[in-house]
This record gives sequence, C-alpha cells and structure tokens, in this order.
Amino acid sequence: MKLSLGSGGNYPYACARVRAKKAALLTKDNYPKLLLMDLNEIGRFLGETQYNVEMTELASRYDGVDLIELGTSKNLARVYNDILGFTKGELREMVSSYLARWDVWNIKTILRGKFYGARIEDIREDLVPAGMLREEALDALIALESVAEVLEAVKKLEGIEIPEEVMAEYQTSGRLSAVEDYLDKIYYVRLLEAIDTRSRPGQLLLAFIRKEIDMTNLITLLKLKREKVPPERIGTYLIEGGDELTLRELERLAATESFEALVAELNTYSFYEDIKEALEKAKESGSLNDVSLAAKKHLMSRAERFSRLYPLSVLPIIDFMIRKKTEVDNIRIVARCKESGLDPETTKRLLVT
Repeated sequence: MKLSLGSGGNYPYACARVRAKKAALLTKDNYPKLLLMDLNEIGRFLGETQYNVEMTELASRYDGVDLIELGTSKNLARVYNDILGFTKGELREMVSSYLARWDVWNIKTILRGKFYGARIEDIREDLVPAGMLREEALDALIALESVAEVLEAVKKLEGIEIPEEVMAEYQTSGRLSAVEDYLDKIYYVRLLEAIDTRSRPGQLLLAFIRKEIDMTNLITLLKLKREKVPPERIGTYLIEGGDELTLRELERLAATESFEALVAELNTYSFYEDIKEALEKAKESGSLNDVSLAAKKHLMSRAERFSRLYPLSVLPIIDFMIRKKTEVDNIRIVARCKESGLDPETTKRLLVT
C-alpha cells in the first residue's frame, strides 16, 4: 500500500505540536551537567523535565540506573504514541509505518535477552512499545523460554519468515547478528513499499530513508567483513534501496580482500568525511562503535536539513523522533557509564550531540 504525503493529513497542527515537543528536548548544555551528577541526582534532574510523569510513577519501585533506563524507555514510547495519536489520515499511516522499526527493535531486544539468559525485568526495561506490538504481545514474547520459541511466535505475529540460510548462519556461528540483520532488512523493505514519491515531500522522505539504508548496509558490511564472512554470503543481509550504496556497489565492496581494503574503498562517497576518523579508529581497534556513532550523527544532520526544506510535512516529525531517541540514548549512556565508574571524558565521547 502506497501512502501519499501530500494530502489527507493534519500537517499544520501535527507539525506545530512536534515543534513544541522539540523545544522541550535537552540542550547540549545539559550534558556536561549530567556528567557531573551521580545517579540519584540524574534521576531528580529528569523528574523536573519532560520525563517527570515516568520518573514519578516508577520512583517507588526502582532507583539508580534501573529507574533512569525504564523511565526514559517508557517516556520514549509515550511520546511516540502521543504523536501517532494526534496525526490523522495518510500522515498517521506514514508515521505508523516509520514507527514499525520499534517492533523490530523490541523483537531483537527479546531475542538478545533470551540468548544471553537475561532476567525478564532487564529485558523489559529496554523495550519501547511504540510500534504495532503492544505491551501485552511483548510480555507474551518475553515469557517464552528460548530464541527458537520467540522466532516461531514472531512468525505468527508479524508474518516474518526467517530464511533457512539465515537460521543456518545463526546455528553455525552461535551469534544472533544474522537474524538481527534480516529483521532490519524486512523493516526497510516494508517501509520503502509504503512511501509514495508523487509529492516532493515524499521524494525527500525517500531520499532520507535511502541514506539511512546506506548507513545500515555500511555497518552490516563492515561487521561481516571484519568477521571474514565470504562475499557470496554477505549479500543475504544487505538491504536493497540505498542511495550511493546500491546492491551492485555493495557486492563490489564485499569482494574486497580485507576489512582494511574495504575501508580504503570508501573515500569516494559523500558520507566519507563524516565517518573518516571513526573508520581509522576501527582499523586500529577492531571495534565499530565509533563508526556507528559517526553514522548516527551523519543521519541526524540529514534529517534536520530535510525537515527545514518542507516544514509542513512528515519530515519534521521524523526529525524530532530521531532526536528524541538520540536524547534517550545519551541519558542512558551517561547512567550506564556512571554505574560502571567510567570517567566523564570517555563518556562524553560516546554521546551524540
């Protein structure tokens, strides 16, 4: 089903509401202050912001990092569901299609939890019920015993059939990455099918999603290359529909001799300057954390640029949703680093601002 962005939605009202929400986001100046606080002080600070409802509601049962993580996750879901509630018509359908990524996020979170034997409460505090799967459905998945049972239930709920070769990769390697990459692929396939490009805002939204697919494919490609996965198997996990990184281009990159050779091939792309420093660190450390952070910053700048071009479209709404998720990620990073005793300077480098 194609969704039109040009009519049938309450764009002026919805965009005005989102502008008000954007004004309530934490500013860059707040993060240096958070880095100087202890966990209890961070909790009290959040209780005086837009997180007040959740922090107050949960404070009698949780404290420290648990309170912060669960409170921010619940707030994120509430804000996203609020946006879905005040959008109408085709705009609502488009927002709903975009928010389906949280179904994938939640399924992946539950799979990881089962894989590593995490407690039910630990899994639940990372869930964001902002997609089609509500809390009852997610609780039913959490109650299952194993990864295999969760995957079988997901097939019934979401109609997602995991290919045999993906399951074989998971069973052979003992890692969930093959399944997780495939779930991301299904999400983007469905989202691309939902975008109507007959309007200029629709074309811009498609352009942004294609950039997002580029970054998703890039991280997947780097990860699989680092793990020395054969080129002929890498294609299973890549998503069709990117901008610069078409499937043909990705196949060419996958055929490079090594991780280092792949990195050397990336200097001709428009996103290279934004991730260059992180790529050099990845060559030395073997970790892709810095590359993932650089990719997020690159996408945030693109989303803001697109939203300014068409201020009365779905684009400012998506820009806000990205920024809200980034804020929650930053708060949780600060809290986790505090709990583990990481120094403020190291923590600061992990934030996306």
